[in-house]
Amino acid sequence: MKITTQKQGFIKRAFTHNLREKLLSVLCTAVVMLVAVCFKPVNKVYSVKINTKIPPDQVLVSENIDHIEVKVSGNFFELRKVKNEDLVINFDFSSEKAGEISRNIGDNELPASFLPLDVESILPQILVFITEEKKAEPAEPVETSSETSPEQKPAESESEPAETAVPKTDENAVKTENGEKND
Repeated sequence: MKITTQKQGFIKRAFTHNLREKLLSVLCTAVVMLVAVCFKPVNKVYSVKINTKIPPDQVLVSENIDHIEVKVSGNFFELRKVKNEDLVINFDFSSEKAGEISRNIGDNELPASFLPLDVESILPQILVFITEEKKAEPAEPVETSSETSPEQKPAESESEPAETAVPKTDENAVKTENGEKND
């Protein structure tokens, strides 16, 4: 036989009586807390990749801007819809003339996954690209060296007289500066 005190009996009744209603109230509390947390506005910063296409006869002179930072706010469910593969903006400048090209990034240029979100800031908001015409590459460089090409050597050697060696008659005889002969 178990003897319980008045406090122990109260605690036992508190946890065992009306168990179904108590579980239902705990479940409703969890759902309300989850909804309150999920619908609370959250700020998040995304890095959006920038792809540019310039004409083949131009070269980019300025720094290539390859991404921008976009700060958005929205609830948990809206932020879940933004996919990393959608974070790309493409610009086609192939019909633009050489010089300075600037674009202001607004809601129209951003990916479609940002439409339900509130865009708070875009850094940098104005993109500036500077292009120049490509310089024409010089044709074959002209050789200005003193050496002649192999094709020219045989022709020149035929026209030049060959050097002939003069035999010495007396190896022991040496001429002096005056032209006298020393023996």
